[in-house]
Amino acid sequence: MKKLIIFDLDGVIIDSKENMRVSWNAVNKSFNFKISFKKYFDKIGMPFEDILKKLKINEIFFKKAKKTFRENSIKNFNLIKTYPETHKVIRKLKKNPDYKLAVLTSKERTRTIKILKRFNLKFHYVQCPIKGKKGKPDPYLLNNLLRKSKIKRSHCCYLGDTSIDLRFSKNSKIKFIFCSYGYGKINNKNIKTINKLDQIFKFI
Repeated sequence: MKKLIIFDLDGVIIDSKENMRVSWNAVNKSFNFKISFKKYFDKIGMPFEDILKKLKINEIFFKKAKKTFRENSIKNFNLIKTYPETHKVIRKLKKNPDYKLAVLTSKERTRTIKILKRFNLKFHYVQCPIKGKKGKPDPYLLNNLLRKSKIKRSHCCYLGDTSIDLRFSKNSKIKFIFCSYGYGKINNKNIKTINKLDQIFKFI
């Protein structure tokens, strides 16, 4: 039976923190939100609109704020980089016929595909938010991915870097590997943890 190895994007296979900082600062300036990047970044892991809700921003700004963030993110793609082990790990996993690889992220599909193409990262499946459907930590996206891949839930694991990713994995009833080199902190010694992406082979 094939295994499905599912990766979060930001903080797991790419480091996009500076890109997000510049993009959020552009949103702040455009709409005079006066919300620090730290407060925004603390909510990373959820879809953009859900973050805005958590920050108590009026919904009338959602569409334009998202557009501003996206445009500035694309304009500043040069600030995004992969982690040192990313390409090596993905290539090694893809060579093994027992594995299927997927990206499951809260980032919109347009930017996700552009980023993967920019770094020549190829996955069997790419699962992004679906309009009108719940994002992480709701299990909907994982269930949708399973329908496409036809791989059993018990043969899946998710690599994430935030407590949102942990909740998502628990809600989805799949194994979780915490990438401590990413953006979040999880204080739980019982969770499988890696400090570098190439340590994944200890747990799959």
